[in-house]
Amino acid sequence: MPQKLFADLNEEQSQAVKATEGYVRVLAGAGTGKTRALTYRYAYLISVLGMSPRSVLCVTFTNKAATELKQRVFRLCGDIANPFVTTFHGFCAEFLRTEIQAVGFPQNFSILDVSDSKSLIKQIFRALKVNGREFSLKQAWEYIDGRKGDISYVPDLIADDSSILLHKAQIAATLQDKVFYHYLYLERQQYGVDFDDLIALTLQILLNFPEVRARWQQRLEYILVDEFQDIDKLQYQLVEILSEQNRNLFIVGDPDQTIYSFRGADVSLFVNFPQVHSDAKLYSLVHNYRSQPFILDCAYTVISHNQENGRSRLISHLKMISDEAVPLKLSALKEREHLYDGLRNFARNSALVNEPPRFNLLSQEPQSLKPALVHLKTRKQEALFICDEIKELRKRHPKASVAVLYRSRFVSAPLEKAFINAGIPYVVHSDVPFFMRAEIKDAIAYLKLVLNPADDLAFVRVINTPRRGFGKARLQHLRELAEHDGTPLFATLCAHAADSSLVSGSALRQFLLDLTELNQAPRIGPLAEYERIINAFGYEAYLKQTGDEERLASLNMLREQCAAFEREAGERTVLGDFLHHISLYTEAQLSDKPDCVQLMTVHNAKGLEFDYVFIAALNEKIFPSAKSQNLPQIEEERRLLYVALTRARRQVFMSESADFVVQDNECLKGSRFLNELRPDEIVECGGNRSEIRAGGGVELPQQHFEVGQEVISEVIGRGRVESVDPAAGEYRVFFYELNKIRTMSFRAPLQAVLPASAGASVETTDQA
Repeated sequence: MPQKLFADLNEEQSQAVKATEGYVRVLAGAGTGKTRALTYRYAYLISVLGMSPRSVLCVTFTNKAATELKQRVFRLCGDIANPFVTTFHGFCAEFLRTEIQAVGFPQNFSILDVSDSKSLIKQIFRALKVNGREFSLKQAWEYIDGRKGDISYVPDLIADDSSILLHKAQIAATLQDKVFYHYLYLERQQYGVDFDDLIALTLQILLNFPEVRARWQQRLEYILVDEFQDIDKLQYQLVEILSEQNRNLFIVGDPDQTIYSFRGADVSLFVNFPQVHSDAKLYSLVHNYRSQPFILDCAYTVISHNQENGRSRLISHLKMISDEAVPLKLSALKEREHLYDGLRNFARNSALVNEPPRFNLLSQEPQSLKPALVHLKTRKQEALFICDEIKELRKRHPKASVAVLYRSRFVSAPLEKAFINAGIPYVVHSDVPFFMRAEIKDAIAYLKLVLNPADDLAFVRVINTPRRGFGKARLQHLRELAEHDGTPLFATLCAHAADSSLVSGSALRQFLLDLTELNQAPRIGPLAEYERIINAFGYEAYLKQTGDEERLASLNMLREQCAAFEREAGERTVLGDFLHHISLYTEAQLSDKPDCVQLMTVHNAKGLEFDYVFIAALNEKIFPSAKSQNLPQIEEERRLLYVALTRARRQVFMSESADFVVQDNECLKGSRFLNELRPDEIVECGGNRSEIRAGGGVELPQQHFEVGQEVISEVIGRGRVESVDPAAGEYRVFFYELNKIRTMSFRAPLQAVLPASAGASVETTDQA
C-alpha cells in the first residue's frame, strides 16, 4: 500500500503526506493537487498507520467536497475505510446530537436552513411592521450573522427562561437589536438552531464542560482541514481546541483563493499559522496539473497586484501542442452583428482532443495559446460571441466541458436568451434561471394582464401580490362565480365589485381601477409602458419594502432587457412585441445532459475545473462589484478573477461590453483589472484597452502609518495614530494641539515624524 500511494504523488505531496505528527501547513496553489494530498494523507493514516477512521477527522467546506473526498478514500482504502469526512456544520451537528443536552436543548433539536432563517426574519418584519427600505431583509440577515460572529449571545439563547429574549427584544434601543432578539426568541421557542448556532453551541459546550472537551480531544487524534484560508475565527477556535491534546493539525489552503471575507473568512489565520505554532512544518505545492502555462502566467500577473503573501509562481505540467495549427473561423458574428472593426477572423485550433487549443488572429503571427480578451459593443453581442465560440468548440471537442462564469447572477439573463436561441443546452448552478425567478414571472404577469385582462393565469399570479386582502377563500369564490357566469376572472370580479364579501378594502378597489385604466390607455413604447405598469401597481415599491435586494436586481435586469429590445426593434415597437419576444425564454426548459454548458457565479465555481472557461461581463461595477469601495474589497475581487482564470484547463475567454445601463444612465466601462493584464500574455480582439473606455477604477489609497506612529499635518499639527481601519481606508489620529481625535483618510497629506536620531524631526517626503 505505501508504494502504491506514493507512486501517485510528487515529492512535495509525498513529504506532506508522510508528515503525520505535529502541526503542518500546506500552501497549495490552484490546480496543484491539494485534494489529492489531503486524500492520500487520510488514506495513509488509515491504511499504513492503521488508525481507526473515527479518530481521524477531515473537515471540508461543502458537502460536495466532502462526498468527493470520501469517494476517493474508498477507492484507495477499500472496505476498511469509513472516513470521518464532513463539513464544519456537519461535524457540529453530529457533536450536538450527542452533547447538546448539556445546555438544556433536546437531542431532537431542529436545524434551520437558510430559507427557514429568512422565513423567520420575514415573520419578524411583519410583526414589527419593519419598512424594508430602511432595514432590508439582506441587512437583517447580515446583522444577525455578524452578531453571531462570537459566542457571547449563546447564554441568552440557552437560558432557562426564554421570555428574557422577548424582553430584550422589547427594550432594545435599535431596530437591528429588536430583530436580532426576536429571531433568537423564535429559535428558542422551537428549539431550532441555524448554521451559525451549530458552531457557537459546540464551542459553548467545549469551553464550559471539561469532561466533554477531554472526551472529544482524546478521540480525535488527527485533524485535517481543507480550504483553511476561508475559515473564520470561530471555526479556527474549534479546530484549535479539538487538536489541543494530540497536537496533530494538518491544514491546506491558498491565500490567493480567499473569496469569502464577506462571510467572515480571515486569511491571516492561515498566513500567521507558523507564528502561532512555531514548530509547524511548512510545505508548498507549486506543480500545477490543471491549466496550460499561458493561463497560469496570466493568472499570476493578475494576482500579483495584490499584496505579497508568500505566493510562488505555479509550474504547469500540461503538455503544449507542437503540431501545426488548423484555424477555426469565428464566422458569422462580424457580418451579422458588425461587432467590432478590430476583429478580423478570430481563429482557434487544437490538433489533439486532450490537449489545449490554439488561438490565432489571422492578422497576427505567430499563433498563440494565450487567453483571449474580447471587447464588444453590447451585452447581447457579448452573449452571441460566447455562443458562437461554444458552437465551434463543440464541433472540435464534443465532450469538452465548458463553463461561463460571472460575478453576479443577473449577468446570466442575456446569456440564457442567447443559449436558448442558439439551441445550446445549459444549466444554471445554485440558482434559478432568470426567466423562472418569481419576481420576473410576477412582473411579466402584470405586463400581460394589462394587455389582456382575460389572462386568468396572470390574474391569479398577481391579484394578491402585493397583499390586497384577496386570499385563497375569496379566489375560490371568484372561480365559482366566473364558471357560473362564463367570464374571465377579472371581468367577473368587476361585475361583482359591489359584493363586499368578495371585494373589500381600498387596495383591491385601486387594483381594479388601475388595471382598467392601464388597459384602456394608448399603447406607448415598451420601456415607458413597463415603467408605467410596474409603478402603478407598486410592485417595485413592494420589493423595496420587503428589502430583498437580489429580487430588485433581477427586476432591474428585466428593465434592461426591455430597453435593449426597444433600441434594437425601433420606435414602432410596443409592449406586446416585447412580451412575444420573451415568451420563448419564459417557457424554455433547461437541459439535464451531463455535457451541457455550465453557467454559474465565480463563487459557485470554487473547487471546480473545466476545459474551457468564459468569464463574462468584465466591467466596472460588475466585476469588480460596485460594492467594492476600499483596498481589501478590491483585493478580494481580484482574487475572484484569479479563481475564475484558474478553473480552466485548455483555454480562457474574457469579455466585456460597452452597453448602456438604463438604471445608472451611463455606459459600462471595462474592468480596472483589464488594465493589469500584460499585452504579451493575452490575445486582444475588438480594439485595445486604451481605445475602449478602460475603467481604470478609483485610485485606492495605501496605508502608510502604523498604530502608535507619530505624524504631522501642516494644518492641524502633530499627532499620534491611535487606530487603523484598512477596510474604511482611515486612521484615527490624536492631535496634541487639538487634544482631540480626528478620523483621517489614508489620502490625508500626513508626514511621518522621524526619531531624533534620524537627524530631522519631520520626514520630507509626503506620505499621502
